[in-house]
Amino acid sequence: MLVVTGLALTACQGSVSGSAGPGASQAASAPSSATAPGSTGGGSSSGTTGSSSGTTGSSSGSAGSKAPAGGASGSGKVTPAACTTANLIPDVSVGEATPPESDMASVTVTFGNKGDTCTLNGFAGVHLATSAGPTDVPRDGRKKPSTVTLAKAQIATFTIWYRTNPKGHPGDKVTTMTITPPGETHSVKMNWPGVEFATGADAGGTDTLYLEPVSM
Repeated sequence: MLVVTGLALTACQGSVSGSAGPGASQAASAPSSATAPGSTGGGSSSGTTGSSSGTTGSSSGSAGSKAPAGGASGSGKVTPAACTTANLIPDVSVGEATPPESDMASVTVTFGNKGDTCTLNGFAGVHLATSAGPTDVPRDGRKKPSTVTLAKAQIATFTIWYRTNPKGHPGDKVTTMTITPPGETHSVKMNWPGVEFATGADAGGTDTLYLEPVSM
């Protein structure tokens, strides 16, 4: 009887130990299966954020492509038109430049621009009415003209050189001078601010009356 009872108790203990084993195994696997979905959700959220970042980069690139288009549209250059007599304010004064020879003097003519930006290129035309008759002032062929661009209120000038009359000898007295800007056909009359100029044998050569091209 004692032997049979002992065997029965041993069998019961073995049965409890066996059923507890699977229960413990399920409890251990539960946290593992709970963590896995959490990890999967975190990875999906990170991927979405990466997609948004890529979209932002695309917008930035789109905005950058507009810059060259704006620069190209503002690169056009317009050449100013030639100055007209109507847009120029002429003035004359006794020249102050150092003369090429001691017995020579000068008259300075200025053109003030009262209109839009314009250009002057070449020699002005100057006609003198003198006591000995009309005279056109020759050009100084030793100097080459260049284009002068005048903004509004800017001034261009040119110089008329002439040999003064020696003392005791008669010279030509200038009554009026007619000035035509380069490239123009309309003229203006101005008073001559200089003195009488030498003529004939007193002129002493051919380079005794000439004008220079227009410059700044």
